[in-house]
Amino acid sequence: MKYGDGVSLRVADVSFAKETQRGPGSFPGRPFAVIKLEIANKSGKALNLDSTVITVLDKKNAPVSPVYAEEADVQDFSGTLKPGKKAAARYAFAVPKSSRSKVTVVVDFDGVHTSAVFRGKLS
Repeated sequence: MKYGDGVSLRVADVSFAKETQRGPGSFPGRPFAVIKLEIANKSGKALNLDSTVITVLDKKNAPVSPVYAEEADVQDFSGTLKPGKKAAARYAFAVPKSSRSKVTVVVDFDGVHTSAVFRGKLS
């Protein structure tokens, strides 16, 4: 998605895995999707990425749980993105295989830009 001020956000990659770790809060065998996002700041102002919120909805528009398992290797957006720079982040969600053909990913990265909404197949 491109904004009028030169900021853009894109889904750079999607991959799939299953949880393997055991312990509190883990779900061994649960499939998840890793969504890599990139923000490019070609505006004249710095962006504060500390309050970025990612929401994923399944094919029935129900929220999907985030996955924080070690093997998901998640990395949130954070800090300040200066003009002319890019930032990447990785988020993982327990998207059921039956919903991978139709999901909605909503990215709210600051209080200035409208939320970026991506709809479609995770592949």
